[in-house]
Amino acid sequence: MNSFDANDVGFVLGIFGVISILFTVYNYFKNPQNKLEKEQALTEKEIDTKATILAQKELETKALLLAEQVKGKNEENERRFCDMGIRLDTAMTTAQNHIHSVDVKVDKLIESVNTMGNKITELSTIINERIPKK
Repeated sequence: MNSFDANDVGFVLGIFGVISILFTVYNYFKNPQNKLEKEQALTEKEIDTKATILAQKELETKALLLAEQVKGKNEENERRFCDMGIRLDTAMTTAQNHIHSVDVKVDKLIESVNTMGNKITELSTIINERIPKK
């Protein structure tokens, strides 16, 4: 029968001590490595999230800039159309004034031609009366 003496117990405890020291050293180097890998993974996710947010903000900024440019162009086009409408109204008014002036002058010309026609007829009658026909 085997009896355990103090040396055997000490030897077993020594082996357990060495194994525990090895396990402690293993954990000492392994746990920081795992912790570092987890932190890197979280940092990468955080960087990706921030990059996505920055890309969205950049797109929003570009969209706002384009919206401002479109708004400016629309206002400029509205101003141009208003100016063109005013010019067209002015041109139409001027054309109407010229047409009215021409109508008045044509009416006076017709009146003058009618008067001349009457005088010519009168003169023709006088000439025919004074100069006998042969």
